[in-house]
Amino acid sequence: MPYLKRSDFTYTALFCEENIWKLIESLYINQLAQPIDVLFVINKNNTIALFEQKLSLKSKPIIWDYHVILTALIENELVVFDFDTNCHFPSSIYDYFHASFPNYIQIKSAYQPLIKSIPAKQYFEYFYSDRLHMQGIIDNSKFPQYPIISPDNDFEKLTLEQCRSTKNTGFSSTLFLPNDYLTHIKL
Repeated sequence: MPYLKRSDFTYTALFCEENIWKLIESLYINQLAQPIDVLFVINKNNTIALFEQKLSLKSKPIIWDYHVILTALIENELVVFDFDTNCHFPSSIYDYFHASFPNYIQIKSAYQPLIKSIPAKQYFEYFYSDRLHMQGIIDNSKFPQYPIISPDNDFEKLTLEQCRSTKNTGFSSTLFLPNDYLTHIKL
């Protein structure tokens, strides 16, 4: 697997959904990997527990309202790209899931993560981010320096709200428990 560095890609803290969109764009342009699925880690409470994140304290999880990662193929190996993890970049999907969603730890149902899978091609073509979810929460200087991501076709948009919803978005997306996603994605 080729060595890739996080610093080679566009990254803005607190904008994981845009970081993944920009990563897909770069992977397509440079043909470094074949993007498969954009994974929104979500739940109905907007309180998902995720382990091995850079902001985690020791062996404790961090609680996010949601998180976004990418699965891809590199030289026939299934990997995960996550800018905010302590795992390798990219990491084997099995190593990443074992570290981030450990089975041996019982998590209260309010913090149980669900995986919403959206095909990377659809996400890349239709995702739209107006950044309203961060207005008034962080200073404008902390926003991405590039223009808002918007699809070529204004008629069909996949909004952040649709991606974060546990309901069907109208786009091809499915909800999985982490282990069920691993079973689903086996190549």
